[in-house]
Amino acid sequence: MVNIKDISKLTGFSVTTVSRALNNHDDVSQETKKKIQSMAKKVGYSPNVLAKSLVNRNSNTFGFITSNFSSTSVLDSFSFKLFMLCVNIANESGYEIVLIHSNTHMHRSKNFSQIISERNLSGAIIQGFNTDDPICSEARESDVPVVFIDIEEESETTTYVSSDINQAVELGFTYLFDKGHKRIAFIEGANQSRITKRWQREIDNYYSQHANQFEEFVVLEGGYKLDLTKKVIHNYYEQNRTNYPTALFAASDVMAIGAMEGLRDCQIKIPNDVSVLGYDGINFSAHLNPALTTIGQDYQKIASSAISALLDLTRSNKVKPIILDVNLIERETVGSKYD
Repeated sequence: MVNIKDISKLTGFSVTTVSRALNNHDDVSQETKKKIQSMAKKVGYSPNVLAKSLVNRNSNTFGFITSNFSSTSVLDSFSFKLFMLCVNIANESGYEIVLIHSNTHMHRSKNFSQIISERNLSGAIIQGFNTDDPICSEARESDVPVVFIDIEEESETTTYVSSDINQAVELGFTYLFDKGHKRIAFIEGANQSRITKRWQREIDNYYSQHANQFEEFVVLEGGYKLDLTKKVIHNYYEQNRTNYPTALFAASDVMAIGAMEGLRDCQIKIPNDVSVLGYDGINFSAHLNPALTTIGQDYQKIASSAISALLDLTRSNKVKPIILDVNLIERETVGSKYD
């Protein structure tokens, strides 16, 4: 690869003059700039963006830090879809995004500051961490601009973007009640997950205000995993063959799909016997048979809000948390008890 020293030798100018000419400094004559830039073009020179960023202290590169990628299921796509949307939106503003999967051996032992400094990142988006992982508190306490996704952490240099879980809970249960369901099971994610804690808080608040509308309410743990949810639902309905919940409300589409498989293993028809409602709005949910009724998040809005907030933070602007609406996507897995 051609570097500045090579161009210096080819043109006879000093390394300093070559560097200043290539960066279009005013103290280099137009004639000298023309000779140096012409030679650089001729030999295929391209600037070392990383080295330049180390001098400027601005890499124009953000990190997307997550612990939530799964190699076992293409359905577990929230993190990847969000990452790709963030990449495209950031590119439009002249920024790049690198993926950092903290659960890999390479990153597991590194703290937030090490991750940032090793790549000279200008900021980061953080998503998918448990309550016992210190990276979120380390990021909040640093002076690095950070936007959290579905993690309620904020400071002068950080903020968060989240879909409205309270709205999702209200929307989901109201919809099931309107369909005549009074015996309902809620399938939550992994208990140590930060987003699960938010769901639990909103579910508890809702139930305390609407307990009289339920004939039965059960909470089951699916751990955000398809196979685990399938097993949990299969075992629960096998043990409760009479008077079981007529509707399942899952905190992710992946768990809703696992629930559907568990019900089928028990020879329970969807939605004739049991209805299933998901949350997320992943693309695959529309192609199931029957197609999954779900509460959808606006992935595009989450990504654009995260990048916009991160850019504001890099300009030293304080950014308030951003809470985004969700919407009901009515398909085929929720039936009416009135029919």
